[in-house]
Amino acid sequence: MNRLRSIVFTVLIALVAVAMTVIFLPTLFLGEKSVRWTIKVWSRFALGAMKLLTGVDYRVEGRENIPAGGALIVSNHQSLWETIAFQLLLPCSVIVLKKELLRIPIYGMWVKAAGNIVIDRGGGARALREMREEAARRIAEGAQVVIFPEGTRMKAAQTGPYQPGVAGIYAAASAPCHPVAHDSGRFWRKLGGALSPGTITIRFLAPLPAGMDRKTFQNVIKEKIDGARPDLSDDAPKQTLETADG
Repeated sequence: MNRLRSIVFTVLIALVAVAMTVIFLPTLFLGEKSVRWTIKVWSRFALGAMKLLTGVDYRVEGRENIPAGGALIVSNHQSLWETIAFQLLLPCSVIVLKKELLRIPIYGMWVKAAGNIVIDRGGGARALREMREEAARRIAEGAQVVIFPEGTRMKAAQTGPYQPGVAGIYAAASAPCHPVAHDSGRFWRKLGGALSPGTITIRFLAPLPAGMDRKTFQNVIKEKIDGARPDLSDDAPKQTLETADG
C-alpha cells in the first residue's frame, strides 16, 4: 500500500508541476521573485500532498534561528524533501546544485529561473571559485544560500566528509552560518521511491559567527550538524561512509 501511495504522490506532484508551468509561465519572464513565489506555492502543495497521501509529515525545531536576511545555510542531504522544504521555509532560498539537475525536464527550467547556484563538479578550481563568488554575492543581496557540504545524498544514519567548498563560501561571504540537521532519509530516499509514514524533524541551530578560520569552521560545522541529526542522536545506529553513495 505504501508503494502505491508513493507512486500516486510522485505522479500527482509531477502533473501539478506541469500544470503550474503552463498556468504560471509568465512568471518565468518576470524575474526571480515571481519565480520563487511560484515555487513556494508548488512546495506547499507537494508537502501537503505528501502528508495526505503517504503519511509523511514534518516538524520544525528552532524556527527562531531561521534567518530573515543574507546568510549561509549548511545542511545534511538525504532526499529531495529538504530541497522542497527549504524553498518553503526560507524567505529567499538560493540552493547550490549540481549542473546535472538542469537536465531534468521542467524542474531544471525552474531551478535555473529561480537563480539557484549551479556548479559543474568537473570544472575544477575555476568552478569552485565562481561558486564562492556567486554565493557571496547572493548572501550580500539578502538571500539564504543553502549548501549540502557532503556533496551528494547520504542514507539515514550515515555521514560523509564535508567538501572544502562550504568553508570557501563561509570565508568569502563573511556572513553568519546557520547549521541545519534533519532526518528526511528515514522516510523518503529518492523521487519515485517508496515513502514510509512518519514525521521528519528539521532543526535550525543557532548561527555560527563569521570570522572563524577555515579548518576550525569545517570541524565545528560538521560537529554541530552531526550532533543535532535526529537519525544519529536519537535511536538510529551510527554509520560512516568514506565515499558518498550518489
